[in-house]
Amino acid sequence: MIRIVTRTAMLVSLVSLAGGAPLAGCGDNQARTVDAGPDAPLGPSRAVIVAGDFQMGDPGVLSTLDPVARTVQMDVGPAGAVGSDPVLRHIGTELVIINRGENNVTILDDQTLAFKEQLGTGAGSFAQDVAVVGQKLYVAATGTKGVVVLTRGSTTTKEIDLSADDTDGAPDCNSVYLVGTQLYVACGLLRNFVASGPGKVYVIDTATDTVKPALTVTLGHKNPLGWFEQFAAGGRLAGDLVIPTVEDFATAPGCVERVTPGASPTAAGCLVDNPALGGYAGRLALENDADGQIVWTVVGYPSDTAHSNLRAFDMSLSALWAGPINPSTQKIADVAHCPSGQLVVFDSTANAAGLRVYEGTAEKTTAALPIGKIMFPFPQHGLVCY
Repeated sequence: MIRIVTRTAMLVSLVSLAGGAPLAGCGDNQARTVDAGPDAPLGPSRAVIVAGDFQMGDPGVLSTLDPVARTVQMDVGPAGAVGSDPVLRHIGTELVIINRGENNVTILDDQTLAFKEQLGTGAGSFAQDVAVVGQKLYVAATGTKGVVVLTRGSTTTKEIDLSADDTDGAPDCNSVYLVGTQLYVACGLLRNFVASGPGKVYVIDTATDTVKPALTVTLGHKNPLGWFEQFAAGGRLAGDLVIPTVEDFATAPGCVERVTPGASPTAAGCLVDNPALGGYAGRLALENDADGQIVWTVVGYPSDTAHSNLRAFDMSLSALWAGPINPSTQKIADVAHCPSGQLVVFDSTANAAGLRVYEGTAEKTTAALPIGKIMFPFPQHGLVCY
């Protein structure tokens, strides 16, 4: 295993991994370990990005990147697969595109990019995220009472009502994640775009498509903002889910919150607080391989919307690395970690947007690699690598 040692890591004020009292902020002499590249050839990785221009009816773009050769194939998706406001999950051997503006979900083969199926989520549903169980797709949709259930090969839809805690009937569910047969659903409980209370995580038994009220988890903060990601087996906090929260975009209280799934799911506190990040977390990408366990985090800033940065929380140190990974000339909007060891980011800098490739803290690209059609503002969760 190759490692290089760079500048020291700075311990910042954050909540301990055990969910207990915050650690004191101080400097120390722990050297942070930086991934200098893959330990051994792991086979080629492929990054896939989708983006749209937010103009209803305009087609979006799907482009791919070889993170080793750093070459882009632009606009290679099937016609009609990508809409004006897309986000993307890689699930099993498929790419699942959630077209939020067009209220549908498109499924592609992850190797050939061949079109497999497109399923409507219902007019005005505003689909946000998806999980797959066999032939069923569970779609978090903010324009509904919770979750829309789709069945492959059918136009039939079913809605699972999660509105019991939100009197306006729309609990604003933005993320879903499958753990075993349990579906975890994060909901913001917004009223006129303002959270009425702490975010909720509801649990659905996918064997029966029934809600389990006794298993509902109340988060420590309002407004779960991003998507669930899960720590892999074999590392610290194995199996835990993490999701960003931000209560107020002007002041950014919140954190990256943990949920421990299982027979009795629990809110497990904050992995790292937004004040420690210096802003609010958006996209998370989890690295859990022989080179270390890192939570890569895209951070936005309430007082400086012209910038967003990539930060790294090192699980071995229980601390943030000091400062952003990227230079201040880059505006990082999305991130994905590749199995072959690279980190792919989307730099949304005006007039110079595109993909960049990092290995540890070292950028391997000399300029942003265009993806074809450039869209602003670029949404998070449009980028995967596998």
